[in-house]
Amino acid sequence: MKKSLVAVGVIVAVGAAWTGASWYTGSKVENELNKIISNTNEFFAANAPEAGVVFKVENFKRGVFSSQANIVISAAESNGADETIVFNTDIEHGPFPLSQVAKFNLIPKLGAANIELANNAATKELFEITKGKPFISGTAVVGYSKSIDSNLELLPIEYSKDDASISFSGSKLVFNSSADFADVDGSIITDNLVIQKADKSESMTLKGLKITTNVTKSQYGFYTGKQDLVIADTDFNIPETKFSFKNLVIGSDTVLEKESVKGSISYSIDDLKALEQNLGSGKVALSIDKLDAKALGKFVEQYNKALAEGLATGDPSAAAEQVAMDMMTKTLPELLQSKPTFSISPAYWKNDAGQSSIDLSMTFNKWDQDELTSLAMANKVDEAVKSLLTSFDFNFTLNKPMAIELIAQAAILDQGKAVDAGTKKQFVEQATAEFDQAQVMLTSDMFSSPFEEMFMTDEQRAEKAKQKKSPWMVEKGNDLTMTIKFAGNDITFNADKYTLADFLTKMKVMSSPEDNMGYEEDLTEPEMGTEEAPAEGADIAVPAAN
Repeated sequence: MKKSLVAVGVIVAVGAAWTGASWYTGSKVENELNKIISNTNEFFAANAPEAGVVFKVENFKRGVFSSQANIVISAAESNGADETIVFNTDIEHGPFPLSQVAKFNLIPKLGAANIELANNAATKELFEITKGKPFISGTAVVGYSKSIDSNLELLPIEYSKDDASISFSGSKLVFNSSADFADVDGSIITDNLVIQKADKSESMTLKGLKITTNVTKSQYGFYTGKQDLVIADTDFNIPETKFSFKNLVIGSDTVLEKESVKGSISYSIDDLKALEQNLGSGKVALSIDKLDAKALGKFVEQYNKALAEGLATGDPSAAAEQVAMDMMTKTLPELLQSKPTFSISPAYWKNDAGQSSIDLSMTFNKWDQDELTSLAMANKVDEAVKSLLTSFDFNFTLNKPMAIELIAQAAILDQGKAVDAGTKKQFVEQATAEFDQAQVMLTSDMFSSPFEEMFMTDEQRAEKAKQKKSPWMVEKGNDLTMTIKFAGNDITFNADKYTLADFLTKMKVMSSPEDNMGYEEDLTEPEMGTEEAPAEGADIAVPAAN
């Protein structure tokens, strides 16, 4: 009997403690939920103003063990409730929400929310498609540190109406964040989406979509970390626009190293096909190192602020123009204070006939806009270039068979329909002739101008023909190549080496220092009361008699 009383007493004590803790936690939930929503609005305003969405809490009802609320999402220019998306939220109070205890997650939590998309005017048709089930549902757990761990699921859909159908395998969304969104880790995964007409004459198929992000907000206001988007297979079957591709990958990686930023972004795609032609595969990777972090943070803040103001006034293009002007006159000089290096490597496109590629690397000096302008105006373009760049390294390989195949494919795409082998051969022959004409220009002397040769005598043309040519591109087997290397005061273009001043003078970018441009300007003024005598033999105007 005594043991039973002790057991009952323990249960009552634990129940009372749980009830008290839940009541106390529940008293904090509304305030913390409002903070989370406020932080969410600040996050979108500062980092994605173009989204134009506003979050708010409505109809909060607090209980002892749980509370209910509506999370309302609307566009900034929304005209009413009919245009809002609402999530019904049932919040279990901590410290031990029952749904988490059932999963053996015994770490104390502030609360655990069960979330479901509400059926309203904006989502009515979606609920018809899902036969009354919420298309989006899941949980969000808030820790005492105010961190957020959420898991949402999008229902699979099989739906047909009139002459169209949708097949969707469903999706999973995982989102984990600190309270102030300083650390964000999330992913979206979808296996399959097919939209097509009943007769399958038009369709869109997307397979293997995955978006991941793992970023941290720096002290300068921008995010560093990794973000990736992958689409394994896509097929658009639309009249006159049939195309498909595989393995579209976009990835970025940004690292903060003391007071500078190192970042990269790459784009790649495989088997791009259109009108039964395999156009090929390609990749472009861009990277930058030693970019001034403080200046980048300032630019990101100004850009988002200008964009937000432009959206608010209904004229985002004007805001974009202002940002572009500020970037040239203010932002770029600030970003270049730490002498960053920019590179494109690799950058290539390949098809069944061959591969062409570009590699570029350039290191900047500190940019002083006034100094550059002054040097350029004083016919010291070479000094302006040296003031801007420490080094420049460029390599370009143009594969002739690859280029001819691409030109032929572009011509076929332009006519809008697939062709047979015989017709394709004719397009290739035409493309070959076009490339041969282009090659004449690409391998011509870069210091010669057909316009100048029009005014030469036969003797001058003959003498010009004897001189060594410096072609834009050099023919090497099936490739045309261009190589440019600049460092210090010297530049090597293909195999020829020049001083920078000599090269720019030959290119007519600047005048030779010895060139007085054909005249000498007399800046002296005649004395008052005197007239300059006309030159001997000059005509003197005589007033006509009336």
